[in-house]
Amino acid sequence: MATASVPELTDGDVRLRGHRAQDAARVVEQVSDERSRRWTTVPMPYGPAEADAFLAQVAAEWADGSGRRWAVEVDGRFAGTVNYTVRGAGAAEIGFGLHPDARGKQVATRAVGLVLAYAFAQDGVETMGWRAARGNLASWRVAWANGFSLDGTWPGQHVTPSGMRDDLWVGHLDADAAREPRLPWWEPAPLQGNGIRLREWRESDRPDAGPDETARRYVVTQTMVPAPETFDTWLLDTRTSMAVGEGVHWCVADAHTDEVLGGIQVDQLDSRATRGSGMVAYWLTPRARGRGVLGTALDLVVEHAFAEWTDPAGLTGLGVHRLWAGTDARNRASQRALRRAGFREVLLEKQVLTHAGQDPKEAFDAVSFELLASDDRAATRVEPAPDTVIETARLRLRPWRESDRPAPGAGPDEAALRGMPAGVVPTAETFDEFLRRRGHYRDKGTHDFAIADRVTDEVLGSIAVFGIDREVGHGEVGYWLHPGGRGKGYLDEALAAVVEHAFRPTDDGGAGLDRLHAGTVLDNYASRAVLLRNGFRLWGEDHRAYVAADGERSDGAYYELLREWVDQPVAVEIPVVDGERVRLRPWRAADAAAIVDACTDPTTRHWLAGLPEPYDEKAALAYVHQAREDAAAGTSITWCIADVRTDEPLGSLQLSGLRGPRPGTAAVGYWALPQARGRGAVTEGVRLAVRHAFLPSEEGGLGRHRTVLIAADGNAASQAVAERIGFSRNGIEHQAETLGDGSTVDLVRFELLESDWRS
Repeated sequence: MATASVPELTDGDVRLRGHRAQDAARVVEQVSDERSRRWTTVPMPYGPAEADAFLAQVAAEWADGSGRRWAVEVDGRFAGTVNYTVRGAGAAEIGFGLHPDARGKQVATRAVGLVLAYAFAQDGVETMGWRAARGNLASWRVAWANGFSLDGTWPGQHVTPSGMRDDLWVGHLDADAAREPRLPWWEPAPLQGNGIRLREWRESDRPDAGPDETARRYVVTQTMVPAPETFDTWLLDTRTSMAVGEGVHWCVADAHTDEVLGGIQVDQLDSRATRGSGMVAYWLTPRARGRGVLGTALDLVVEHAFAEWTDPAGLTGLGVHRLWAGTDARNRASQRALRRAGFREVLLEKQVLTHAGQDPKEAFDAVSFELLASDDRAATRVEPAPDTVIETARLRLRPWRESDRPAPGAGPDEAALRGMPAGVVPTAETFDEFLRRRGHYRDKGTHDFAIADRVTDEVLGSIAVFGIDREVGHGEVGYWLHPGGRGKGYLDEALAAVVEHAFRPTDDGGAGLDRLHAGTVLDNYASRAVLLRNGFRLWGEDHRAYVAADGERSDGAYYELLREWVDQPVAVEIPVVDGERVRLRPWRAADAAAIVDACTDPTTRHWLAGLPEPYDEKAALAYVHQAREDAAAGTSITWCIADVRTDEPLGSLQLSGLRGPRPGTAAVGYWALPQARGRGAVTEGVRLAVRHAFLPSEEGGLGRHRTVLIAADGNAASQAVAERIGFSRNGIEHQAETLGDGSTVDLVRFELLESDWRS
């Protein structure tokens, strides 16, 4: 029955020829096989008569040119049939089937390759179509290997003679396309560690029950977690995903019992827009949660995903350079697992996730994470902060609790509204959200404490080290107190304890940091004083960059403290130095009115350019606080020159340049209140300051050997003070000073050596 006009095609091992009468018996065997009956549309039952009719039909199609159907021969035996049907206008559709003993040997793949070459080169075919019942992965394997694309699914359009209805896969291959796989056919490489095995999914993995409440709550794609009744479809979807290059799916199993503990997958590997990236997704059975199973699975998958891709199935590695994962913002357990695995939080999307049947207006927030192959995972891993409790003489620093809810009506007072961002200090109504945020902060590594009375456990305020960057060892300190806790030194006590905790190594239960920093509103002098008393140093200011809870914009002040500064203080004391008529003492907030009088006086403003305008109490308080900060930083000592009997302010005196490039020199500067001029108060004050500068450090002085003083040319009173004390002129800086009226004058330089002072 062979037809002479059938072109023979061969690659040396596989031969395509015309069908023969002696093929009939093996045709019957092929068609009667269970897989053929499951996936093809041949009539049932099928016997010799049907086979003879088929062979006659093949011969007729070749004779009239309506069909192109070859017998596949291997080792001299009939091995199956391959054909294509011409649709017209350069379009055709391919079909194929093999005898059972020829399957699994790439016979169909090679036979289809031979037919494609003939159809495109000899028969004018420009595009070849392919179709198969959804789930016929063997047919897709042949089409995939020859470069076909899987273009879509036609629901319910494949019906077998037995009445089984399937969806229909459709695909195509153009004549000018490469005849090789377009995307990988992924396989789950066996991975094992820490008592966990990642393996392929099997038919025997059918669960006894469906997703529990936690899975239904957090897994947005409900089909991700299988149920007994959906397992067959779920398993096919999983295998199809790998067969079309979308992703790799592993069963997470107990390495000893092989019990299913969950699933983990790397998806979106077929995205053209994000090639080299993959999305990690996962779920666990209730029994597997809280045992470190997910952490182990993530570590295994991350290592495999970043390993080099050297084979089509990805068994050596997936070769990606980036992984990302998204979670429901409420799912703290999932986020903790990702942070522990080294993923970084990169995006918060508001009201974006919806579950089946959920009102879109009630959508949940989502958090996205990413991890790069180039990342140092040891540095990017984040462990939740431990539930540390720190006790001091009067305080207990502990985690926040539900029982800490403020009383109804209680909330941030005016000072808190002015000095804190919105939402930092909770009310009874906002406490649930406040407590939720604290939990999330702790998950991100924030060392967060409620400041409580050690005896009563009443909450007095809050203190935390947050924004921790493990790579550089930095963290930020933030704090606040309820009104009843202020003015009692609680914050100093709490901050000192937290500083010690922050710098203590992690092996000893601390945060293991090297640097702390803090920011506060520029005119929040109470907060700034706490930082100064605990060794922090001012490193910068910004303007109108801080928005408080009351909506006001303020300037900010920023401080830092290094680990080594704790043991190497640089602050200088502002001592009280008594003379016969005057006393040098620190400036106080109560002196603000006197400072305003001095700095609004025309004479003062003439000689001291750059004073704030208007000069008010706020500016005076800033001056007082700056004096404290300069002393804390060890750069200068600023005294109030006060009447020794009444303590009334008479002027201001400063020794500066204490940390400059000339460690043996101190610079003297001063000004006097209008009512104190001409009374010798400044002269005596400068004499006391110079003596303190020259006094050896072991006797409480600064141990300097040289002092300098600069006065504007024309300021005879200032120059007279220098000369009365014994300073000598040593130079002039020409046109170096701009005065308050805008004019420019010379500066006269003076100096006094310790050796001349003693003589």
